[in-house]
Amino acid sequence: MSNSVDYISNTMSLREPLKQSLEVLESLIGKNELLGKKELTTKESRVKEDYRLFEEFERSFPSVCFSIATGIGKTRLMGAFVTWLAKEKGIKNFFILSPNITIYNKLKDDFGNKGAEKYVFKGLPEISNNAVIITGEDYDTKGIRATDDSIQINMFNIGKINADVKTTTKEGRTLPPRIKRFRETIGDSYYNYLVNLTDLVIIMDESHRYRGERGMETLNELNPVLGIELTATPIDAKTNQRFKNVVYEYGLADALKDGQYIKNPAVVTRADTNFTGMKDDAIEKLKLQDAIQMHRDTKIAIQNYAADNDLNPVKPTILVSCKDTTHAKYIYDYVTSEEFYEGEFRNKTIQIDSTSKSEEQVTQLLTLEKPDNKIEIVIHVDMLKEGWDVSNLYTIVPLRASNALTLIEQTIGRGLRLPFGGKRTGVEKVDMLSIMMHDKFQEVVDAANDKSSILYSIGKIQLTRSDLNSSKEIVESKTNDVIELESEQKKIGQIQDVVIRKKAEHQHIVKAAINYVIRAKIARKEIQTPVELNQNQVKEKAIIEISERINNEYPDLTVKEKKDIVNEIERIYITSVESIVKNNILIPNIKITIAENKGVINDFDLDTTLFSENILQQEFELIRETIYDHKQDKIKIRSQVLEMPEYSLLTILKKKSEIDYDNNSDILYKLCSQAVRAIKASLEKPETLGDTILMYRELIANKIYAQVKSNLTIETTIRSKPETEPYSLLMGGHYSKENGEEILNYKETVSAKLLTSKVFNGFSKSCHDRYKFDSIPEKKFSEILEKPNEVIKWLRPASKQFNIWYNNNSDRYVPDFVAETTDTIYLIEIKAENALEDIVVEKKSIAAIKYCKTASEINKQRNEKIWKYAIIPHDKTDANMSFLRLVTEYGR
Repeated sequence: MSNSVDYISNTMSLREPLKQSLEVLESLIGKNELLGKKELTTKESRVKEDYRLFEEFERSFPSVCFSIATGIGKTRLMGAFVTWLAKEKGIKNFFILSPNITIYNKLKDDFGNKGAEKYVFKGLPEISNNAVIITGEDYDTKGIRATDDSIQINMFNIGKINADVKTTTKEGRTLPPRIKRFRETIGDSYYNYLVNLTDLVIIMDESHRYRGERGMETLNELNPVLGIELTATPIDAKTNQRFKNVVYEYGLADALKDGQYIKNPAVVTRADTNFTGMKDDAIEKLKLQDAIQMHRDTKIAIQNYAADNDLNPVKPTILVSCKDTTHAKYIYDYVTSEEFYEGEFRNKTIQIDSTSKSEEQVTQLLTLEKPDNKIEIVIHVDMLKEGWDVSNLYTIVPLRASNALTLIEQTIGRGLRLPFGGKRTGVEKVDMLSIMMHDKFQEVVDAANDKSSILYSIGKIQLTRSDLNSSKEIVESKTNDVIELESEQKKIGQIQDVVIRKKAEHQHIVKAAINYVIRAKIARKEIQTPVELNQNQVKEKAIIEISERINNEYPDLTVKEKKDIVNEIERIYITSVESIVKNNILIPNIKITIAENKGVINDFDLDTTLFSENILQQEFELIRETIYDHKQDKIKIRSQVLEMPEYSLLTILKKKSEIDYDNNSDILYKLCSQAVRAIKASLEKPETLGDTILMYRELIANKIYAQVKSNLTIETTIRSKPETEPYSLLMGGHYSKENGEEILNYKETVSAKLLTSKVFNGFSKSCHDRYKFDSIPEKKFSEILEKPNEVIKWLRPASKQFNIWYNNNSDRYVPDFVAETTDTIYLIEIKAENALEDIVVEKKSIAAIKYCKTASEINKQRNEKIWKYAIIPHDKTDANMSFLRLVTEYGR
């Protein structure tokens, strides 16, 4: 593996299958000479020798396919391919093809919008600064405006190609296809322009959907030097034939085996039930009824996991796929009727199809993952296409599918994405996607045993943004040294005098290179503190690295220009270092962990008022089996007797890390007994107590645990030794806001209801240009920080800025603010007064105080400022309060 592959993989944070794909491309072009001048058949033979899946290119030019499972990151891989080919082989012309308008728009954003959350060239300025995106809307003109240094990325969807290769008639005359028409602005046709390129690489996304399209013939005529296909399903959609040019495959089975990136799909049926002779309508209603049982079981598992890990709970949702709009309306009417769970889901269900897609429904669908969204059931016909990307879909109810394979192909991909950071939690029910199969159960299980089945190469179904009119956009929060460089670059472009502008450009090149190298040195931990940057030895090495970077990044500069620029480096170096230090709060990179927290429970009686909430009587049993590894679990809903139901609850409580069971066993048994009596009293059929306790034992145990935490005294028995590393610079961040909505000045008044959706700027002392706030008191506190004289600079830290861990080292603490004064740096938390004594708040405080103590010790040795921690009540952040008064009064 080359340094370039390693660099790209690390910079783009490529998952292992994507890194392996990049290594394959490197080998194909290096060892197998895919870009060389050898005959096509010779190249085929070489590739075939090394790659067992490969048979032939299937085209008149070298073309290879990478089969990557849904959810692994094919878009990032395309960006990595472009980066490697540009850096290592000097390729400057790319043609990226997508299957539909949805993915086309998404790719344009991912490749062309530097502020996009998933911008593929983030951290790769050598690509991002030179990439020119040419689309189906502007290809007539934009191609000729690209400079010689630019990397031209042409982006089309197959529908646009198909339309533009047709001949048309006008006033009785036959006109050539639009793509082949002469354009005065280009001096040729766009088609000829592409044909004459000697380094064109075509990248085909989801190529299984359009291999046989008319537009593909035109692409073949372009005679590119290389074709790269990406798909999760290497089977031609029209011929049903498997691709013959696959060189790398990481399918659904591989992803399931790795158990890292996607949910584990499972099919569900009723135990001991014969569906033969049952009418379709009866089976459908049974599926829907049982889907609610599965849904509730999943909801409880998620609530338990969130409670155990101090996370915000995720609301699971159900997707119902219908045959047509009439069928969808019938299902909607049933699900929202009194007949279906006494009308419980009347206001929790939406129908999305061509007959019902109001603005309100679109909004509800787009915000399905938000906590305040009440929708739990989505009924659709065929409106959810590639582009839908919610992570809280846990139960799928496919109705009236023709066969199991078609059913799986159309539904399973929609629920594979994981919540909770996109990673498996280790809790089976939280990591599982349930598909209600009932009468089709055995058919799916049998199909999953066949390795040639489509179950091993399924595609991802996503929500079409253009269909649903999504209005969100991502804005980046940048550090001030980056902002200053960008602002300077804009001003240089406005200078009219050529000589003055050229000199300013050269100085900017130097500043940008210095900024990059200094940040890289700090990131690589080559220095302990930025003060070392001015030491002669460090400075000399840095200047050499800066010069090399400028030479590599700007090869077209003349000898004299390079000499003038190099002469500027030493002069500008010192001021650039000062700028970085000035615009950053120097954060000691310390890992603080606190271990062995044990709790002593103070005696109390359980409040059982709400213990029967969310608990239903169960009378049946559901069986669920995972498609990949055929593991079964059962959802029991039949009565059975438990001799000692209290012990089922004790078993759960004993696992809580904060509870010392040996010293609290008596009171825990008492609380469990009180809970069992309360549950039994709430049941219409007391004989179902055993089933109820078994079904809901984790929910009941967590309700007990919630009250235990309020009566728990934490004793920290062991603290680990802090791990110290060199200083880290500030990280940037990204925030979402409504598309086109103005970023507000931080002094503007905003209601609490709207606050979290707004992005604010206008700060003069902050280390970033924009922030969001979680509460009105936080926003008000930022106004206190902006007051003159007290605070020098401040920030709202990124989620991974600090390595401060609590809750037995399982949760990272992110303080609300960091503020620097003339002699002190403060970690600050704004907290509601009634939460100041909360156990979790106390744990965070212990960890934060430990961090500040260690940071102060380190900074004393380095002659830097001390650190302190303050937790300020939310009602003390009014404008009449001063910063020093607050941190003095509420410092810890």
